Amino acid sequence: MKNGVRFIAPNQKIQFFLTSMIENFEEKIEKSFQVTITYKNSVGKTYEDEYPIDFSQFIGLTQLGEPPLYKIAKNIESIQRDIQHLSTGFYKMKVIRYTKEDVEEERRQQSEQINRRDDRE
Repeated sequence: MKNGVRFIAPNQKIQFFLTSMIENFEEKIEKSFQVTITYKNSVGKTYEDEYPIDFSQFIGLTQLGEPPLYKIAKNIESIQRDIQHLSTGFYKMKVIRYTKEDVEEERRQQSEQINRRDDRE
């Protein structure tokens, strides 16, 4: 974080995206680095912690299934292809059209069926 954080409340967490291991995996695996955190408590006492970042622990690790971003991209492409096919006429669509009168007639018939059922009981 380039400019730091002026204040963090007790138990507050800040998370940020560091990198994607999908890109330049071999390069990232080989390079470790350290993050130094310097902060002061409410009475002004300074603390400094160091955290090693080493991606070599991921060597040989595999993931079950596809990464979520890859899945999203694939699905968007599929949707785009379907829309393209619909717009060009490649897919034929059957359109069932209901008028307001059709809907009212259907409701009337359903209501009659319910009334007949109630009369039998």
